[in-house]
Amino acid sequence: MAELHFYTGTMDSGKSTLALQTNHNHASRGRCGRIFTSRDRAGDALLSSRLGLTHAAIEVSDEFDFWGTSSTSSPMAPGSTT
Repeated sequence: MAELHFYTGTMDSGKSTLALQTNHNHASRGRCGRIFTSRDRAGDALLSSRLGLTHAAIEVSDEFDFWGTSSTSSPMAPGSTT
């Protein structure tokens, strides 16, 4: 069954690191998921942590259709962390 994890918090509270860790844990078990981000420090369509980890992501804008995109796009491949 699909799950949605939404991380929110103040700056420097570890949101990106937690999202990357959760994605890694799922990918190591063969599960594929999607990472969404908006205005990340590393640029468009990337999620990054201050630890230096990055992962491909889907960039979200003000006009983004979350439900339309999540039902038509394919999951991201496990292990696409850089």
